[in-house]
Amino acid sequence: MSALPPLPSIRKPPRRLPSWPVWVLFVVILIAGTIALALLGVNKDAAANGLDFQRDAVGRSIVLTGTLSNVGTTSGLPKTTSYYEVAIPDADGGPDEIVTFSGGEQWGFPPSKDYPAERSFLVVTDDPPRVVKQGAVGSVDPVTDETVRDAERAMAIAQTVWVVGVVIFWILAAGLPVLGTVLAVLRHRTRNGVVPRI
Repeated sequence: MSALPPLPSIRKPPRRLPSWPVWVLFVVILIAGTIALALLGVNKDAAANGLDFQRDAVGRSIVLTGTLSNVGTTSGLPKTTSYYEVAIPDADGGPDEIVTFSGGEQWGFPPSKDYPAERSFLVVTDDPPRVVKQGAVGSVDPVTDETVRDAERAMAIAQTVWVVGVVIFWILAAGLPVLGTVLAVLRHRTRNGVVPRI
């Protein structure tokens, strides 16, 4: 009596990864990436504006200390505004020009805290002079060649980060759908008993 030939072994198709996590990741990256790119764009624009200001103000600005001269109230509102007198040196050596700048506002009658007797102002010597930054005495830095170089470095970094962010975003935005489609096709073939050749 002859022996029966052995039955052919049935090869089980390998388990394939599901595609849905890739699509979930795609949606998350699409939303988060859009927000991140918007923030990086705002940061890049702010750095560009800061550099423009630094280049424009270098050699035309000065840090001056103002003395509190008056505190006014806003009609109908519980709000007060401080005013500081600032002596701006004359470029030709003449007498200083006394200019009054607003030093900020506070809510309340009377104000919740006293305004400081002195305040620093970064003044661009246009005609008329204008304040571009203010703060406590000693907290305002002048615009110099060094601050311009710092602003240029900050602009270069912000622009580089933005470009890298755009590239990464589009690689993921284009690559994840392809990956999700490939996984879905492989899983579909495996489910139908077809072992894909890879």
